[in-house]
Amino acid sequence: MTGRRGPFIEPTRSTATVPSALQELRVAKQGEGDYACGLFALITAARKLRATSARVGATVLLAGLDAATRARVEARLPKVGLFEKDVRALAHAAGLAVYRPNTHDVAQFREPGGLWMALALVRFVPPTGGESYVEKHYVLVLEHIPDERVFVVADPHPWNPALYCVDEHEFEAAWRAAKTKGPPWAAALYAASGHART
Repeated sequence: MTGRRGPFIEPTRSTATVPSALQELRVAKQGEGDYACGLFALITAARKLRATSARVGATVLLAGLDAATRARVEARLPKVGLFEKDVRALAHAAGLAVYRPNTHDVAQFREPGGLWMALALVRFVPPTGGESYVEKHYVLVLEHIPDERVFVVADPHPWNPALYCVDEHEFEAAWRAAKTKGPPWAAALYAASGHART
């Protein structure tokens, strides 16, 4: 798949620079070979929004779930990743509120001050130089830079840069291509009011 251009995010394609205000964000990284990108995207979102302590990790969030939900999530992470009800349960444990809009327009990602979790097709290149591949992957859209027409993305995958810029048309194509049925998946994340920091 090396060299192929398609409806996927190529983390190293854009030459735009991540704004200095975001470069200090500690992006939580998942392990290799698992499907925990959604969990680690939520940890990063909670850090960015200061909904929880910057030291909180996956173990603490999973411990905040009821036993049945925790068992379901832990069973899915190594094989298939999170479904929406898992995202909502983990977001609550992280002190976040989730909003899924009725519209499915890329313009929602351009709204100032928004923090979005989106499922998109992303290209992965092994650090050992093996064959690259494209897969569905949760990323955080942190900001839109209108002058450069890019989105700033936080990526929990260990092979990709923690923060990078993606051309807005490339992002939209990758986001829309990740859907299997129904509209493409994205959710706005907010710090839940009245939630105590852990």
